[in-house]
Amino acid sequence: MKKYFSIVALSLMLTSCMGTMGLSGKVKKFNLEVTEHRWGREGVFLGLQILWVYRICGLLDLLIFNSIEFWSGENPINGKSPLVDVPIDQVKKMGFDDIRDAHIERVSSTEAKLYIDFINGDHVTFDVIRTGDKYTVSLMGKQFFEGQIGQNVQEMQYAGVVK
Repeated sequence: MKKYFSIVALSLMLTSCMGTMGLSGKVKKFNLEVTEHRWGREGVFLGLQILWVYRICGLLDLLIFNSIEFWSGENPINGKSPLVDVPIDQVKKMGFDDIRDAHIERVSSTEAKLYIDFINGDHVTFDVIRTGDKYTVSLMGKQFFEGQIGQNVQEMQYAGVVK
């Protein structure tokens, strides 16, 4: 039994997929749509927490559905592709192998700032604007990337940097 558990645990640790958490997202969507009243939503949320619905769905997402998404390229619950799917050679072409630190600061529900610090001391701040399921990343007011949440990033030309 211990050997079986070790094999299962090891195989789960090797998947390393963040995933879209499709089942948890469906439960959250249900909670947001069940009532417009914020106290009603809180009651539904507490009920789902007490009954362990969120925990069970999160566990199923982590152990089963996100692993399927990692290996097949599509989440079986919501049909979306993995959140991060950029080939390493494209990342290296952009010079992102010299990054020391990167973090995102949420400004509002539709805006964020992406801060990147490079090993040589340079700093870059990107503006990220979300409109529905689409987002644009701009640098100094010029559009740099355009993409759709859960889909691959679409490159855009910016001052001859990306071709």
